[in-house]
Amino acid sequence: MTNYPQPESVYRFFSEIAAIPHGSGNTEGIRRWCLDTAAKLGVDAHADSVGNVILRATASAGYESHPRVILQGHIDMVCAKLPDCPKNMETEGLDLIWTDEFLSADGTTLGGDDGIAVAYAFAILADKTIAHPALTVILTVDEETGMDGATGLAPEELDADILINIDSEEEGIFTVGCAGGVRSHLTYPVQTENAVGTRLLLSISGLTGGHSGAEIHKHLLNANVAMLRLLRAIPMPFQLCELQGGVRDNVIPTECSASLLVTPCALETVLEAIEREKNVLASEYPDESICLSMDPPVKSCGTALTQDATAALLDALAKLPNGVQEMNPALGMPETSLNLGIFYLHNGEMHADALIRSGVNAKKDALADKLRTLAEAAGGSASESGKYPAWEYRPDTAPEHIAVDVFSRIYGKNPVIATIHAGLECGILAAKKPSLMCISIGPDLFDIHTPRERLSIPSAKRTWDFLLALLKAI
Repeated sequence: MTNYPQPESVYRFFSEIAAIPHGSGNTEGIRRWCLDTAAKLGVDAHADSVGNVILRATASAGYESHPRVILQGHIDMVCAKLPDCPKNMETEGLDLIWTDEFLSADGTTLGGDDGIAVAYAFAILADKTIAHPALTVILTVDEETGMDGATGLAPEELDADILINIDSEEEGIFTVGCAGGVRSHLTYPVQTENAVGTRLLLSISGLTGGHSGAEIHKHLLNANVAMLRLLRAIPMPFQLCELQGGVRDNVIPTECSASLLVTPCALETVLEAIEREKNVLASEYPDESICLSMDPPVKSCGTALTQDATAALLDALAKLPNGVQEMNPALGMPETSLNLGIFYLHNGEMHADALIRSGVNAKKDALADKLRTLAEAAGGSASESGKYPAWEYRPDTAPEHIAVDVFSRIYGKNPVIATIHAGLECGILAAKKPSLMCISIGPDLFDIHTPRERLSIPSAKRTWDFLLALLKAI
């Protein structure tokens, strides 16, 4: 596309980004693009030891005495696609779809989270007519898989006291606090044997899914939990061969598959039990389109869990909590939650990966300890990674006060000041520099982390105008 919507430079940069595969853990290409583009613009830039890109620009004429401001976002995206999408997101760029209202991608996630921050930043750096104070742009790596870039950023890179994070998804809502998080990795050794029987392959798909923080309080069916329900509804012994569900621990899973061996004489009873439980799930989740597919049963032999190991594993997994664990009544939002994002059975071990979030660090740690206790009680083990602190709200900070004034002047109404249950890098960055005052903004993005992701084009234009006005006002 050559005739981009306004602001043209934002969408031109976004299109260049979208052409580069940049899923978490696959960011070398976009990092190189950032450095090369900065060089073309005459902007000082470097990559640090963990892969973050840091750019610095001098103030516009007349703004030399204004305080330096940090613009911050991340360069990685969640890669998810529809089951029938042939694209290899490791090696191929996105196919963008443009309408008057929305920008999306054909069959895949868009990467508006957080490509819009990268595009905004470079559009500002490229336009010498835009008035702004001295800027530091910090583009972190692997935010979606554990905020590794923010964690590894050297504190001295935070060379200002005001930080504008551009990683929120609702226009007019200023985020001033967020939950902390930790990833819990559970491992259960299982006993296997060579087995013979009728092999049945089950697949659940078509579920809504969504962000495991922002949408965890919605009545959404987790595909991994649904598959457990189906398997545990079978009234007689069977042997589990395979179990695989979910793609990211920060995404409510939409698909899960399992294969099992049953005795031929029990097949009809097994199928009836699965169908009954599927109907129960459908009645409990009327807004979900539960697609349950079953390949034709075939006689098979191979490695499978023993019957006892199968029963014990399913019981252990069923004891794991999922979803909202505690609400914050004062804020009307989840305080502590857990998402069972990934199941996979491989080489005699069952793995379950969960993302825990809480606005209270002690409650986050307590839930991780609970998972560890449950795993060890079942003969398994647990480890944690990607731990990050909650970003605690500090009322009446400078960026909040200025941003509210600018917003009300432009929009004719006040913005919403909110904390969120999702994780933002501000908590990690503020912990590195106690004087840092943060605010998070962004345009309307819908269904992030899913192939339905779309960016509101009119909202992105309004947010751009607001961001420029905010930089002038600081």
